[in-house]
Amino acid sequence: MARHIGQVFDKVARKALQRHGGPLMAELSRVWPELCPELAEFARPEAVKRTGPGPATLKLRVAPAHALQAQMLEMVLLQRLDAHFGPGTFGRITLVQAPLNGDAPPARRPARATGSSATATQQPDAVDAALLAELRKGLVNVRDEQLRTALEKVAEGIARRAAGQRHGK
Repeated sequence: MARHIGQVFDKVARKALQRHGGPLMAELSRVWPELCPELAEFARPEAVKRTGPGPATLKLRVAPAHALQAQMLEMVLLQRLDAHFGPGTFGRITLVQAPLNGDAPPARRPARATGSSATATQQPDAVDAALLAELRKGLVNVRDEQLRTALEKVAEGIARRAAGQRHGK
C-alpha cells in the first residue's frame, strides 16, 4: 500500500508543483528565509507565473499589516532574486494581501520546550508521527531532490493537520 500511496502522492504533488512554478518555486520556498529575512515571517511565495519566454512573475502572499513594507522592499527583493536565480528570472512581483492562515511561516522557529503542563492547544506543531512515517516511505523513490524536499514539507503539513484534528483544532 505504501508504494501505491507514494506513486499517487508523487503524481499529484508533481502536478501541483508545476502549477505553482515547478522547481523554481521549490527552490524559492527553500531559500526564502535567507533571501528576504525582513519579510520571511509575514510573507511567503505563493506561485511563480510565466506567460511566455520572458521573466516570471512572483506572486507573494503577505499578511495585510505588512503589505506596505513588502511593497517598499519590492525592488530590493527583485535584486536579490536576480542575484540568486540569475538576471531576468523574475521581472515582477505581485502582492496578495491575505492572512497566512496559521500555516507555519517559512522562517525557522526555535524548538519549544514541552513540559508536563503543555496541552494540545499549546502545541501547534504536534505531528501524527505514524502518518508522517507512512508518507515518507512513499517518497523514497522520488529521485529529484528538490521535489522530494517539497513533498516532505507537504507530508509534514498533512501530518501536522491530522494531529490537530485529533486534538479538536
